[in-house]
Amino acid sequence: MSTQTKPDADQRTRFFRLLWIGTLLVGALLRISGLFSSLEYDEIWTLESFAPQPLSVIFTDLALPNNHPLNTLGVKLCIACFDNPCLIRLPALLTGLGSLLLFPVVAFLWTRRRGAALAATFFFAFSHMAIGYAAQARGYGLQLFFLLLFCAGLQLSGRYRPKRYRHLPEAMVFLGGAGAVLTLPTSILYLAPAALLGWHCWRKRPFPCQPLKIVLAAGVVLTAGWYLLNYHALRAAQVWGTPVTGAGQFLTLVSDTLLHLNGPVVLLLASAGILLRFHRAWPLLVITAIPFLSAIATNAGGVRVYLPLVVPGALLAGMGLEAIYRRFSAKKRRLAAVFTICLVGLFLLNWYDTAPQYKAQDWFSLYDQIRKLSPEYMIALDAGDGYPYTWNNMPNAYKDYDLRLRNTMSQRELISFLPPNHLNGTDRHGASQRFQLNFQPEPEQQELGGFRVCRYRLTELRETPRPHSVILLALRPLPVEVLRQYTSAIYQAYPEALNLNPWLASTITVRGNVYQGCILLFRCDDPSRLDWSALRSRVPDAVGIYQITPADGKNQK
Repeated sequence: MSTQTKPDADQRTRFFRLLWIGTLLVGALLRISGLFSSLEYDEIWTLESFAPQPLSVIFTDLALPNNHPLNTLGVKLCIACFDNPCLIRLPALLTGLGSLLLFPVVAFLWTRRRGAALAATFFFAFSHMAIGYAAQARGYGLQLFFLLLFCAGLQLSGRYRPKRYRHLPEAMVFLGGAGAVLTLPTSILYLAPAALLGWHCWRKRPFPCQPLKIVLAAGVVLTAGWYLLNYHALRAAQVWGTPVTGAGQFLTLVSDTLLHLNGPVVLLLASAGILLRFHRAWPLLVITAIPFLSAIATNAGGVRVYLPLVVPGALLAGMGLEAIYRRFSAKKRRLAAVFTICLVGLFLLNWYDTAPQYKAQDWFSLYDQIRKLSPEYMIALDAGDGYPYTWNNMPNAYKDYDLRLRNTMSQRELISFLPPNHLNGTDRHGASQRFQLNFQPEPEQQELGGFRVCRYRLTELRETPRPHSVILLALRPLPVEVLRQYTSAIYQAYPEALNLNPWLASTITVRGNVYQGCILLFRCDDPSRLDWSALRSRVPDAVGIYQITPADGKNQK
């Protein structure tokens, strides 16, 4: 009997080994693939605004959401060592790959079953959110790595004790906890329940618990000191969150966040894991619930704030899939295999279908498409998008926009990379605001080199605009003092006017004089508020007054 079962066992072991290697290899390639893509707004802001600061500022200025201290320190070191700005992502990438290697350890130690650990690792390896933040110079990928390091050390301290490095688990707990807190203050929402639940599960372990007690106690003291030191900055950072004011909003926050983090197939299998292996699932439910419950008191964040919840989601889904497989009798194992393959196929199909939703904007490709448009085409980007667009493509993006701003043709087109009937700019205080066009019928989006755009007609006005017309007022490059006088007069007449593409209009120095242009967008409800003739005649050819209408030439109702 043994001679027949041993080859089968060896074959099964080799099969599992190949699955492990394949899963980890594909996960690593997916994370590496985004390394040299164009930088995003928050990455650039960290690079330009925080990385040049001294360490005393980096580790205390936490009021703004783009300073994740350990990540900022990594960016600071990378710009000192490398010329390519994309390489500021190396700390995030290395920790992303580290998370991929740590997760199987956590999964196996928690689930205690090889099949469940493999399934959980598969779901984690293909997590869109984990992949995305492994290739962004933000702190979320680093936080995920340190939290996994903490959990792996906590589980090892309760299960196994290496002979050569007896205190390695405690070292992992300390480094993981410290790294997570120094990266993102929200880490305490994950560390605290994980530590308490870990202690509850392994309080009766056979190993000496004194080293772990010392590490956890030291961690509590140091973390409390860190939060007290930065209390005012952390309180100021709460303004970036969203208040949770009712049960409906809370349930929407939970459902939308979990769906975005895990996807429907993982959530379905996670539900099965909760039902079929509740004795191993309830601690993961507690860890998932704490960050959401804290949002009631501290405000809710974006989906990225809850990135660590991909870990309990993948673990529950892995346990669910393995538990379903075990429900099949030995005679129906082929049916079980087919069922498992179908579920994995459904997951991959959904993964492929939703991939564009998680894909970062390719600012290089966007510029390639815009530069092909002749100068009589004006463009409209989201107010915030102008920053990464110009930064990734400077100085050519500035030069291209300057040509469009100087164009004096009377009939032009506005190419908007925003949703139909929607433009966006900054108000006089610099805040991003939406401008609704209200054209009927609603303009249809068209394809432009892989980007969705809306087209509008720009018709230059030689007379006073008609009431309720939508005006695009182009101020071609002027001395900055003169430009301020123009904009002041327009804001005084139309306080709701928005600055379109504020990041694209750069300053130009000619013979010691600084010039700059801009485009203002507003609805001319009452034309008598402004002296249009004086506006045109003050500086010849400096002002272009255009009415925006649908591309088919029909006026709005």
